[in-house]
Amino acid sequence: MMAQLLEKMGGEASTLKIADINSTWPAMAKADNLVNPEAWDIFFGPQIEEYVEKEKSVVQLGTLSITAEEGWYVPTYVIKGDPERGIEPACPGLPDWKALNDCAHIFASPETGGKGKYLTGPAGWIDYYGDAQRIENLGLNYEVVAAGSEAALVAEIKRAYDRGEPLLSLMWSPHFVTQKYDLTRIEFPPYTKECWGTTFACGWQDPSLLKLAGSEFPEKHPTAADFVSKFSLSDDDLGALMVEMEESQDAADVVVKKWIDENPDVWSQWLPSVPSES
Repeated sequence: MMAQLLEKMGGEASTLKIADINSTWPAMAKADNLVNPEAWDIFFGPQIEEYVEKEKSVVQLGTLSITAEEGWYVPTYVIKGDPERGIEPACPGLPDWKALNDCAHIFASPETGGKGKYLTGPAGWIDYYGDAQRIENLGLNYEVVAAGSEAALVAEIKRAYDRGEPLLSLMWSPHFVTQKYDLTRIEFPPYTKECWGTTFACGWQDPSLLKLAGSEFPEKHPTAADFVSKFSLSDDDLGALMVEMEESQDAADVVVKKWIDENPDVWSQWLPSVPSES
């Protein structure tokens, strides 16, 4: 969307996919034309300290107003039921984490035996999010199971939701899954710096989504920098775009172009000036 709108303003822009997300930091530091439109601050503490605070080779161009969160989720029907689908509440004590052990049996699977199953994505995420430590240090009768990939995690959530079955899994927002399905996040003890990275016996820190660029970007491209600083999709608009992409299987550029054509009253507020159609 940023690239298409910059081109609509008469500039030149393109999107760049980088396989290793950590490499975006040194790339931005060396370039005067590279923007990272959505960096979750909770994942990049050392990079923010090095490139933004110490070297000052990367600058912040504001934050996105989008609500972001991450954690353990269950379908809301697990807690409240769903009369229209004939689903009874299976664990009404949730989202309080203390109710998890009382309901471990409803989340159990053949691979976890009598223990509840908590589903994450790739196996590497287990250590990254401290799932094993969280389970041990909170005394939870659960076992972590890796789906193998984000796509496989999403497929499991969709399958369970469509069947009205209990499922406890990792998820985050913004994501088309949390937009399309009614999910509720488990309420763990509040996040603290002392907990995260050690016992993990707490919930996630709520992130800010940073808009970043190399330090020379605002001077070399002041109009683009002004636009990036003003760019701010709403939760509803972003969620609707993500769901449309998933359901239509259209490419991002197709879905974005349609949204731009239909919503000039929204994006025109981000532009220093709106070009004429000629």
